[in-house]
Amino acid sequence: MNRGLANVAVVLAISCAISIGCGSDDDSSTSMGGASGTAGASGHAGKAGSNGTAGTGTTGGTGTGGNGIGGNGAGGGQEMMGGMGGSDIGEPGGMLNGGAGEGGAGGAGPIYTSAMVARGTAIVRGTALCGGCHTASGGTELGGNPNFKKGTTPLPAPNLTPDSTGLGDWTDAEIMNAFRNGIDDEGRHLDPVMPYWLFHNMSDADALAVVAFLRSLPKVNATVGATNPDAAVVTPLAPSAFPNSSLASTDAGYADAQTGKYLVTGVAQCVKCHSPSTGGLPSGSFFSGVAPANNTTIFAPNITPDASGLSGWSAGDVLTALKVGKNKDNVTLCGSMPSGVKGYGNMSDADAHAIGVYLTTIPAVSNTAAAPSLEPACP
Repeated sequence: MNRGLANVAVVLAISCAISIGCGSDDDSSTSMGGASGTAGASGHAGKAGSNGTAGTGTTGGTGTGGNGIGGNGAGGGQEMMGGMGGSDIGEPGGMLNGGAGEGGAGGAGPIYTSAMVARGTAIVRGTALCGGCHTASGGTELGGNPNFKKGTTPLPAPNLTPDSTGLGDWTDAEIMNAFRNGIDDEGRHLDPVMPYWLFHNMSDADALAVVAFLRSLPKVNATVGATNPDAAVVTPLAPSAFPNSSLASTDAGYADAQTGKYLVTGVAQCVKCHSPSTGGLPSGSFFSGVAPANNTTIFAPNITPDASGLSGWSAGDVLTALKVGKNKDNVTLCGSMPSGVKGYGNMSDADAHAIGVYLTTIPAVSNTAAAPSLEPACP
C-alpha cells in the first residue's frame, strides 16, 4: 500500500442527501472485520482487519477505536455498502456504518451509481474545486501538483486519481476521513490548507459521491513530491457558527436558503476567502470581506447584504457572478475569484441559485473597506 500521501483534498464541491455533521462518541463495541477479499469486477480489494486475525478485530463504535473501519476490515471492494462498524467518520448507524459493524463480504466490487458519479463530478469540478490545488498547470486533472505552495512554503498537492501513486490503495473510508477529518491513511493530520475544517460538514451522500467520482478518473502515475509532516490539528467550523438566513420556514425560498447554507458551510469555500482570518482560518464576521493588503487592489469583497456588500443583489445576480463571472453591473470579476470558466461555471444552476438565496438573506455586516465597488475592473 502506498502510504506516502498525506495531503488529500477532495474538494469539494461535493453532494447530496444532507445529513450535516460528524459524531465523535465511542460506544466501544466489538465487531467482525471482513477478511481480505479479491477485487470485484468493478472495484478494488478490501483490507483484512488490522486488529485481529483474519480480519477479526475490536473496533470503536463511532469516532475512534480500531482504525474505525470495522476492525479496519472493509472486506471486499464493497466497503460502503457492506457496513463500516466503528467508523472514525462518526456517523452512527448511518449510511457509512450500515448500523451493523461487520465488514462487507470479500470479493464484492464497490457500488457507485451513475447518479453518484454525476453528483461527485458536480462537487469536485463545480463547487469544491479540488482541481485548483490538485491539478498542476497544464497537467492531468487531479493528477497532483508538485508546485503547490502554502504561502511561500512548498506543499505539493497529491495525486487524487485511482493509481497506486495516488488513491488507488486507499479505502473509501480513508479517503473520506482525509477530506472530512484531516487524517490520512497513516493516521497523520493534514495541514489545514486542505480545508477539512469545512468539508467536515459535508453530508455522507456527498462525501461518498466525491469518492465515486475520484474512482472514475483515469489513472495518473505521478508522485508529486515529499510527504507533508504531521500537522497541528484545527477544530472544524460547526454549521451553527455560521449565520442563518432570515427567511421564515414558511417562505418559498426557505428550502433553497438551507441548501445554500449547507453548500457554503460544507462544500464551497466562500468563507475561506471572504472572511477575516486568524492563522489562515476564518475567525468571525463570516462573509464580510477582507480589505486589500500589501498594496494589492484585488481583494475578497463583502458578500453580506449590507450597503457595503451585496445590498440590491438578487439570488439571480449571485448566480450570474458565480457561473458567468460578471457582477450585477455587468463588470467582470477578477483576481482569484474562481467564477465562470475558472471553476464555478461548472456549478449547477440550482446550487448557484441556492447560494444566492442564502447570501442575500443572512444578516448584513458593514465593512466599507471591502465594498465590492472598490474592486477595480479587470485589465
